[in-house]
Amino acid sequence: MKTVAVIGATGSQGGGVARQLQKSGEWQVRGITRNVESKSAQNLKTEGMEVVAADLDDHESLMKAFQGVHAIYAVTNFWEHIFTKGADGAGQHEVKQASNISAAAAHIPTLEHYVFSTLQPASVISKGKAPVPHMDYKATVDDYIKKELPELAKKTTFLCIAFYGANLAGIPFMKPLELPMSGGKYIWAQPTPSTALLPLTGNGSHNVGVFVRAIISHPEKTRGKYMNVKTEVLTFQQILNIWSEVSGKEAVYAELGVEEYEKLWGPAGTEMAMQYKFGQVAKGDWEVLMREKGVLVQPEEVGIRKGDLLDLRQTLEGMKDSLV
Repeated sequence: MKTVAVIGATGSQGGGVARQLQKSGEWQVRGITRNVESKSAQNLKTEGMEVVAADLDDHESLMKAFQGVHAIYAVTNFWEHIFTKGADGAGQHEVKQASNISAAAAHIPTLEHYVFSTLQPASVISKGKAPVPHMDYKATVDDYIKKELPELAKKTTFLCIAFYGANLAGIPFMKPLELPMSGGKYIWAQPTPSTALLPLTGNGSHNVGVFVRAIISHPEKTRGKYMNVKTEVLTFQQILNIWSEVSGKEAVYAELGVEEYEKLWGPAGTEMAMQYKFGQVAKGDWEVLMREKGVLVQPEEVGIRKGDLLDLRQTLEGMKDSLV
């Protein structure tokens, strides 16, 4: 049985990928994490996975962790450092880590497939009108792989991830909040019109895993190409309507000024406001460059059916107790 290494296997995205691949019975999963003694890492072992330590800032530790693997799923976390380093510092750190992973992967002789969790370049798509650091920095790693690691690029599938449905439950500045003395009503205050469009990943932990399994099962169709994990494109008002129906709570959408949103939520608020501005410019279409270049693989081409994925409503229903 071939081995697939999963970066961040104790996290939401990496953990979902690891469990989907393990459940398939087609791969031996090697979870890569900083702390092999953590409870999450021990849970992976209990589920039959191998767990190996590596530091994304340490090229040599990655080389050791990747020995003998046939596929790698690589994900990095811009948001981990935004409050301490700011957007540019977080982006530069993420690029360094993603480059370390890619450079280590390029030296593994057994490697057949590399899947990199990425995003499209907002600056390019918007023609400079709406740069978004967490998108633009990550997209530079795509260019690094293609230009500096051409043999790895031939083995790489670039996987773009849209807005997680779970954000509406777990992240304070992205979720509806209860209004005091309103009789239990909620408000979703975001710095974009209610009619703006947002591509959604639905249940990220589940759906990203479904895509990765399909990608590495169809290398002839996916290597050197892009895929986009997306279940639907909805307006912010439609998103809130679904949240309200699932939670059973009356909710109102309020368009907040960008400056006010930034004052409330700091660097993370600034970053999201920039993404929402890009969303308005792009009119919800984040796939335009992939289509123009002819490198976009559609889900049905690798056997992914609509029923295999969990959309926003299903995602929120699965975490109903966490919505309010």
